[in-house]
Amino acid sequence: MSTFPGSGSRRTPEVRFYRLAMESLPDTVFVASRDGTIQWVCANVAAVFGPTPASIVESETVASLLSPTLVDPLDLGERRLENQPITVTDADGVAHRFLVTVTRLTDDDGASASGAADTDTDAEDEALVYACRDVTDVERLKDELEAVFDRVSDAFVALDTTFVVTSLNDHAVELFGRPREEVLGRELWSFSPDPESTQAFELFPRALETGEPLSYETYFEPQDRWYEVQVFPSDTGLSVYFRDVTSRVEDQRELEASEGRFRTLFEGTLDALVLADDEGTYLDANPAACDLFGLPRAELVGRSVGDFAAPGFDFDAAWDGFLGAESMRGEFELVRPDGDTRVTDFTARANIRPGEHLSVLRDVTERVERERQLEVQRDELAHLNRINRLVREVNRAIVGADTRGEVLSGVCRRLVAADVYQHALVVSETAGGRFEVVTAAGLSPATAEAVVTAFERELITAGRRVTSVIAPPAPEVRSAVDADVFGCFPLAYGGTVHGVLVIGADRGGETPVLVGEEGSLLDDLGSTVGKAITAVTARRLLHADEVVTLEFAVDDADDVFNELGRRLDATVTVTGLVPMADGRHACYLTAEGRAVADAWDEETLRETVEALDAVDDCRVISVEEAVRLEVHADGGSPALALESQGTHVRTVSVTNGQGTLVVEVPAESNVRSLVAGLVADYPDTRLVRKLTERRSTERAGYIGGRHTPVSDEREQDLTEKQLAALRAAHAGGYYDWPRRGSSAQELAVALGVAPATYHQHLRAAEGKLVDAFFGDKWRLCRESTGGFRR
Repeated sequence: MSTFPGSGSRRTPEVRFYRLAMESLPDTVFVASRDGTIQWVCANVAAVFGPTPASIVESETVASLLSPTLVDPLDLGERRLENQPITVTDADGVAHRFLVTVTRLTDDDGASASGAADTDTDAEDEALVYACRDVTDVERLKDELEAVFDRVSDAFVALDTTFVVTSLNDHAVELFGRPREEVLGRELWSFSPDPESTQAFELFPRALETGEPLSYETYFEPQDRWYEVQVFPSDTGLSVYFRDVTSRVEDQRELEASEGRFRTLFEGTLDALVLADDEGTYLDANPAACDLFGLPRAELVGRSVGDFAAPGFDFDAAWDGFLGAESMRGEFELVRPDGDTRVTDFTARANIRPGEHLSVLRDVTERVERERQLEVQRDELAHLNRINRLVREVNRAIVGADTRGEVLSGVCRRLVAADVYQHALVVSETAGGRFEVVTAAGLSPATAEAVVTAFERELITAGRRVTSVIAPPAPEVRSAVDADVFGCFPLAYGGTVHGVLVIGADRGGETPVLVGEEGSLLDDLGSTVGKAITAVTARRLLHADEVVTLEFAVDDADDVFNELGRRLDATVTVTGLVPMADGRHACYLTAEGRAVADAWDEETLRETVEALDAVDDCRVISVEEAVRLEVHADGGSPALALESQGTHVRTVSVTNGQGTLVVEVPAESNVRSLVAGLVADYPDTRLVRKLTERRSTERAGYIGGRHTPVSDEREQDLTEKQLAALRAAHAGGYYDWPRRGSSAQELAVALGVAPATYHQHLRAAEGKLVDAFFGDKWRLCRESTGGFRR
């Protein structure tokens, strides 16, 4: 064995004292240098590690004997590292678990065991003391104890005196619903959202204080289970066992419920029980029978069954038949003394005792009423199915209509022809505020005028987009028509009411009367017809030779274009409004004035425009010469509202924050209704000019891309998608050269379609326009010159 470190110095007595002290310790002690070389070991090392102390000092190191992690584990200035767990396997393959404490070997004045002060000591010569405590048996016992607890069928939790969880078995882990490591070391109350409301919060401290065991039952809501809790106090804390007693509690409750049901059965059934003699006179009755008949028992007993029969019921014959058959069941209509009639299902048995006959009656009045209501509802459903089919047929009929009149007459004819409604007419408001019949079906012109006169108040209400139902109609109308209910439904789309649909039906005073689901279907029909009229108006406008031009002054501060002009301090001109698939519009516009292109960079310009409430997106097309923008707006402007109603917005311009809007509508349009609806939604918009204009034949033909050459009678209409693609290309600067406007890719994104789809629509539109132009123009040239003009 090597010399104990420091044995050659003047501190030899002290070193001997240290050596004797470490030899007497129960732990196995090593002394090693910082490089892990073992310099000294105590005598009991062989009992644990096998080799003799001399052989260990000569051949083993801290790394080989214990663990490489324990070689020089102390940081500079650190004195001690305690209880580091390691496992060492001996030559027989037996694993030993140790807790190792490493201490820097110094005396009280800071000198190392080698004899020099710490500041002068060569770091390589410093000695480290390793105290290894064998805890193999302790850990094994602990593992065995935990295994025992895990085998316990109850959930077990150990708490210290501060109610911190120190141990728990697997069943308790399941009970807590958390990983074991999250439960250990935490106070029990931290797992309850309201600990003061739990029994444990009061009982556990009492058990700890009194030292007396206790038990109680509690409901654990997260698992929907009942547990019997047993608490055993000790000096170190509490041992708590949780036993699942849910089955026992539920069995107890079921037993109590069963006993209650039996008690209820004996004390009195809910069915009415009456006992009668041979003459049909009541001898006895239970409380349910008293409730059914509406009489106390004293007044019911002594009365006859026939006293409660409905008028016309032959009681004597029915009673004799019952006594002869000895049993009977069926339905009996019972009239109570207060006049209330109840329908009952009864079962009767004669002679349950000689001369005594028992009847069991159950009140089924509500069931019978429900069945009657269900029958009515089935009839209503069948009626609604007929109306739904009719509405679909009407929708199909108006899709191909080319004029407003065809739409309205088709609706009225279909409604009456289906034999669901007797009359149908459409009225519109005139410039003088009166109503006139536009078309009618199922009644004469004179009768239609009489209906309009009688329903003027309801027509005014419907003109404000509110449905009205008249039932019954005025006597003068009822005498002239075969209908007892009329409904007035607005034909509205967007902000415009195109008229009022008046429907008459003969329902014999029965429901439904144009309300509820039927009313909703007819309201939807009114909206569909309004939308169809809007679409027809738009088509008519594209090809009309004569149009009405309306000029509006738009002073609304919230108008998206007015607000844009104020934000940019510029004159804003809208060059195109293109509807998008999602109901928004792609608005193409220019902004000019006071070097606006120099005052705004593209990013700031885009952010400023997108800050407007009605704007969803903005793309800067160009800032050369004038600012050109593509703005996606979902409303907030009279121009967009009128564009959605089928009108043609000719110009929109804003100067100094004030807007001017010019639109074209077909000559046959109800201008008064259109303007009234617009002003109702935009009070600061006013009509300043109305003018009827004639278009040239060419403009009427080409404004929408429609042309019919003499040599080919087929219509060359642009579809809505083709027209939108063409408008976006024109307004977005697609045709500029050199190109400073939008690309096809950008326009496709604006319209929400794929670039290939956009190209397809645009090419088709261009092809139709070119075909129409050359087909007609060149024909005219040939006819006038006898050949082609170049």
